[in-house]
Amino acid sequence: MAREKIEIKKIEKRSARHVTFSKRRRGLVKKAQELSILCEADVGLLIFSSTGKLFQYCSTSMKMILEKYQKYSNTNTTINNEQFIEEEIQFENQEVIRIRQEIEDLNRALRRMHGKDLEGLTMAELQQLENKLEMGLRQVCSKKDECLFKEIYELQKQSCHVEDNNAEELLFIEHLETHDHPQSSESTIGNPYNSRLHKASIIDNEASDTSLQLGLSI
Repeated sequence: MAREKIEIKKIEKRSARHVTFSKRRRGLVKKAQELSILCEADVGLLIFSSTGKLFQYCSTSMKMILEKYQKYSNTNTTINNEQFIEEEIQFENQEVIRIRQEIEDLNRALRRMHGKDLEGLTMAELQQLENKLEMGLRQVCSKKDECLFKEIYELQKQSCHVEDNNAEELLFIEHLETHDHPQSSESTIGNPYNSRLHKASIIDNEASDTSLQLGLSI
């Protein structure tokens, strides 16, 4: 029959918690003893209960084990700090070198785009550079055509707007002429050319009247 798995969490019942602590402490000390005997290892074990009571086990001398631990800890910490700083410097230097190389590659590609530093390029590299330039030129031409079509469209809109305004003004003038001179409406309606001549005649007559009033001769 399989053993039921115990959920690892705090035991709320005090008596049960005390029993579990005693059993597991003894089992932990037994494992430490076996490890020191089987592997000739220096083992030191310190356990403080929830009430602050100390339980310990050491295979030799607790003081000697603690001194050894302290010495190793200080040395290891120094080594780790120095190693970390050295690795950080190496990483930063590699990053700086990488960025500088990328900048140099971009500058070289830009110079070649301007037709410089082409010495030493193979036929394939020259062909690749030519393809890039042609692609860039097509994009520039496409953008230029787009701007040109937009300008033509705007000019056409303005032209249509002006023509509409002229047509409205012409209809308004013809309406005024028809209202002021009903006897000439038959000769001007349906004949734009006669209408224009009639308007020009009216303007000339008005100019002549003005000149006579001012005492000028035409």
